[in-house]
Amino acid sequence: MSLSSKDFQAVLDTVNLIYSVDDRSALFRAVCEKLQKIIGLYSAIFIPADPAGTEAETARPYFNGYEIFDNSEGAMLIYLDYYSTLDPFVTGGWWQTRNRVARNTDLVPVSILRESEFARDFLLPYAGIFYCLGTVLASQGDTVGILGLHRLKSEGDWSDRDKEVFSLLVPHLARAMRNLDIMERNSILTDQRNGIIVIGKDGKLFYMNETAKQIVGKMPLDKIPDPGIGYGPVFFKRKRKGYRVRTVPADTRQKGKMILLERYPANPQMSVRSTRLGLSTREEEVAALVIQGYTNREIAEKLCISGWTVKDHLSEIFEKCKINRRSQLASTLLQVRQ
Repeated sequence: MSLSSKDFQAVLDTVNLIYSVDDRSALFRAVCEKLQKIIGLYSAIFIPADPAGTEAETARPYFNGYEIFDNSEGAMLIYLDYYSTLDPFVTGGWWQTRNRVARNTDLVPVSILRESEFARDFLLPYAGIFYCLGTVLASQGDTVGILGLHRLKSEGDWSDRDKEVFSLLVPHLARAMRNLDIMERNSILTDQRNGIIVIGKDGKLFYMNETAKQIVGKMPLDKIPDPGIGYGPVFFKRKRKGYRVRTVPADTRQKGKMILLERYPANPQMSVRSTRLGLSTREEEVAALVIQGYTNREIAEKLCISGWTVKDHLSEIFEKCKINRRSQLASTLLQVRQ
C-alpha cells in the first residue's frame, strides 16, 4: 500500500507530536485526536503492561492505569472483567506479537465475527462498536501495553491505508510511552548497578556515572549498540559480561540521549544456575531470549545465526537442564532455590 505525500506529512507531524508530550494520558489523547482526523476513529483504549512483571511476564495486561478515549468506562470494565477472554485478538494468540497492527477482521471473517458472542453481547450493545484495529506496543524489549482503535459498524472497516498509517506511528508511540515510564520509574535511574551515560545535544559526552565508567573503560561510546525504535532488546558484551542497552532520546530533532546499561541477566540466580548447569555463553544468550518469548526465527535474526543453529543450541540447553519444553526453561533457570 503506497501512501500519498499528504499522508506521509500527517505521519511526520504526528511523530513530532508524540515526542513532544510529557504525560502518558495527554499523549494517548493527543494521538487519538490526530488519528481521528487522519484515518477516522470512534473510540480507543490503552491497557498498560504490568509494571511489576518480570521480563518474561511483561505481556500480562495491567488493569490499573488504563486509558479510554470517547467510550464508556462501564464498557471497559465489562470487557476487562469477562469479554476480553472472547476477544479474537486474545483467542487467536495475536497478543503475543509486538508492534504488529491487525484488524479484528484479519483474524476472524466478518460473517463469523457478526454472529459471535463477543460481537452480539458486547461490541454492539455495550461498546457500540464493531471494527477494531489493534497492536501490542513494545520498545527495546519492554512491552508497553495494548492499544485498540474502534469504529462503528456503520463507519465501515479499516482500509489498508488506515492500517499502514497506524503501523508507521506504532514504534514511535511505543518508544515515547516507554521513555515516559522509564523517567517515572526512578528506581532504574538510581540503581547504582546500572550504568548511565548522557550524550549532550552536541553529540559529546555530558555525564557518565561510576558504573558506566567501569563497564565502558576506554571503549568508544559509538561501539555501544543503539536499540532505536526497534521492539526487541539489544545486548552487548564487555569484559566477558553481558549488558542490556536502553536509550532515551532528548527528542526527534536533537542528538542528545541517555544510555542505560543493565547487567544481563539481571537476576543473578539465572547466571549462577546456568553456570552450574554448564551452559555456554551462547546457550545463555539463546535461553535468555527464549524466556522473553522470542521465536526461533527471531532469535536467529538477533544473534545472526541460522535457525538450525538455534535448534541445536536449544537441544543442548534442554538436555543440560533436563527439560523437554520451552515453558519449563524460565522455572529451571530463574528458580529461587538452588
